[in-house]
Amino acid sequence: MKDDYTRAATVVRVIDGDTVIVDLDLGFYITVRMSCRLAGINARELHSPGGPEAAAELANILAVGDRVTISSIRADKYAGRFDGVIIDEDGANINQWMASTGYAALWDGKGTAPVPPWPRVTP
Repeated sequence: MKDDYTRAATVVRVIDGDTVIVDLDLGFYITVRMSCRLAGINARELHSPGGPEAAAELANILAVGDRVTISSIRADKYAGRFDGVIIDEDGANINQWMASTGYAALWDGKGTAPVPPWPRVTP
């Protein structure tokens, strides 16, 4: 199911290099805490080399309490999570940042997920 909404959110916690927990503002004083996977990228898993570093980089640019804007793309394959594009307060696309700095690889969500090289190679 395709989704197409842009909402304000507050960063609660970074899970790994491509997933964050946010408090999503639905309007009318309704907020829901959800997991957001950064759409269009794949970062290394926490248990693999480079995974903790990718998570640390995402936590460095998305601090707890930061206000962001999220454009949701679709419900994720895991229940309770959605795929979205995160824009920070300065207008930077966080998904693109993670890929452009080599902490994540571009991925359309189809087939086997690409794994970014480690040690990190910036494009």
